[in-house]
Amino acid sequence: MVDGESFQDPGIDVFPFPILPSNSIPVLLRKQVSRISQESLTLHNTSNMTPITFRRDNVSSRMRMLKLTALMFSLVVNAADLPRDGGIGVVLGVEGHEIVVKRILPDSPAAAQHDLQLGDRILAIAQDEEPGTQVESGKLVQAIHLIRGPKGTTVRLTIVSSGEDKSRARVVSFVRGEVKALSAWGDGVLLSKGTRAPDIEMVSLASRTSERLFDHANKIVVLEFWATWCGPCQPKLADLQTYSEKYPEWKDKVILIAASVDDSDEAPVKHLKAKGWVRTLNVWVGIGAKRAYHIDAIPTAYVIDRQGNIVAANPENLSEIVNQQLQTR
Repeated sequence: MVDGESFQDPGIDVFPFPILPSNSIPVLLRKQVSRISQESLTLHNTSNMTPITFRRDNVSSRMRMLKLTALMFSLVVNAADLPRDGGIGVVLGVEGHEIVVKRILPDSPAAAQHDLQLGDRILAIAQDEEPGTQVESGKLVQAIHLIRGPKGTTVRLTIVSSGEDKSRARVVSFVRGEVKALSAWGDGVLLSKGTRAPDIEMVSLASRTSERLFDHANKIVVLEFWATWCGPCQPKLADLQTYSEKYPEWKDKVILIAASVDDSDEAPVKHLKAKGWVRTLNVWVGIGAKRAYHIDAIPTAYVIDRQGNIVAANPENLSEIVNQQLQTR
């Protein structure tokens, strides 16, 4: 997501400069405009806040400075379009409060390099020569987004072997490559507010019949992507079951869709029956749906308004957003 911010200094107009997450753009473009004046343009490296100042000479004109800012704007916007089609081929999980390597996929950079072992704990992730980002406790989505990136780029992991103390941490580097498993997922750039929600095909797990998302037009839709093998998905699905009782005013106005992304519809049917989770519209979706909604990690939730537009992606206050939509005509 690109956020526009404005910077103003006497003698020059205000220009919006998009500031991107440092892990999504190349090192040379990973700069934030912090000051523009008649004499200079100052940037800050977003990883360590080191200032870099470009100064005018006596012949420089205001137009040259404006051209420089326009060029930087163009470079950073183009950097946002870089693909995140590369990975290293690891399946991560959570143990306690730590991110752990659960599986290493065959024919992947991790498998070829032999530097990772099952059970290794990941402490930090860095891009190229940039400082590492500490992986927050249990934040799988954060770790996945940091590891994925353009093919051919380098990612460095600070890891500790299973059973070892953090004082024995070491850094291993991988060049991202093609991982066949990634082709079944989206790019992780979730749809933004106001975007038209894609109409996807869904298979009802109750009737095993096909239906489409837009069959539920004129209702507010909560669309939760999950899987039976996803640990963090389970409390999300359990919580979703309680909403109809907590918010009786949602009846006939809000539809709660639990969309399984399991390899087939058999596993979720058994899982939902065992859990007794029947207060949601339980469906199974295929690769097309994951790509349409840019899903590269689960759980992922969207709220869609009555007109079929995205209201929010992965909102922390889901029920509050739905209630706000109910008040909107």
